[in-house]
Amino acid sequence: MSVEAYGPSSQTLTFLDTEEAELLGADTQGSEYEFTDFTLPSQTQTQGHTQSQLDNQVNGPNEGLHNGGVDDVAKASQILSELNFEEDEEDTYYTKDLPLHACSYCGIHDPACVVYCNTSKKWFCNGRGNTSGSHIVNHLVRAKCKEVTLHKDGPLGETVLECYNCGCRNVFLLGFIPAKADSVVVLLCRQPCASQSSLKDINWDSSQWQPLIQDRCFLSWLVKIPSEQEQLRARQITAQQINKLEELWKDNPTATLEDLEKPGVDEEPQHVLLRYEDAYQYQNIFGPLVKLEADYDKKLKESQSTVQLPTTTYPLY
Repeated sequence: MSVEAYGPSSQTLTFLDTEEAELLGADTQGSEYEFTDFTLPSQTQTQGHTQSQLDNQVNGPNEGLHNGGVDDVAKASQILSELNFEEDEEDTYYTKDLPLHACSYCGIHDPACVVYCNTSKKWFCNGRGNTSGSHIVNHLVRAKCKEVTLHKDGPLGETVLECYNCGCRNVFLLGFIPAKADSVVVLLCRQPCASQSSLKDINWDSSQWQPLIQDRCFLSWLVKIPSEQEQLRARQITAQQINKLEELWKDNPTATLEDLEKPGVDEEPQHVLLRYEDAYQYQNIFGPLVKLEADYDKKLKESQSTVQLPTTTYPLY
């Protein structure tokens, strides 16, 4: 080892040069570290050692512990076999075949809870589900329908709701008046029957007239409201899905809620641009818009078509 000093005497820097062996601390490649007695184990020794390890892993260190593990597994299997697992009805509620009078929105099919729309030929329940109003009222408002019929197996039987006096079937104008003498009610329209002065001469009190639809649903004594459990088990539908389904029924009256999930049904046309790259982009954007406008004009003309009324001719004398 050598020592060399650099710099002035007041600030002397000393560097120590050590030998390589001293820096490493040991010479691991020296002859004293040589290992010449190296042999590979034979095949029989390797197989015997491996088999003993497998036996220890399978059988365990002692036989008592192994038997205890088997007993625990047997007890667990016996407990599981005694458990009775019931199938969740919610998963199979939508897959089973629903009757014809099932609600077209949620699938509720209690005869006391459903109402038949005479115009669209569809059934709807008196439950709200995830909407603000009952399903039957939602449909009547969106489809602009007014006439309904109760189910034949319901509390009131197969009854067409109409005014007792004039025969008006607009359910949004119909109401009821309790009779003074008998424990019955009479269905009357708000205008003009419920406001006529001639009702004063009958056993009806027009001041007690109440509408059949209150709080956006039919009265519970007229059409039963499904229980909360039934509504939770029913198919959940949102107001947005109801709007899309009603629009789909205009073109396909037999469409179902599953048809909304098909590709291309819910696609919106592309928005027009201020500038177009080429004629192909212009055509791809305006082509669908022109077709939508043509289809709308066609439907509008068909709805405004005149209906041929039957005429009767009388002989002249």
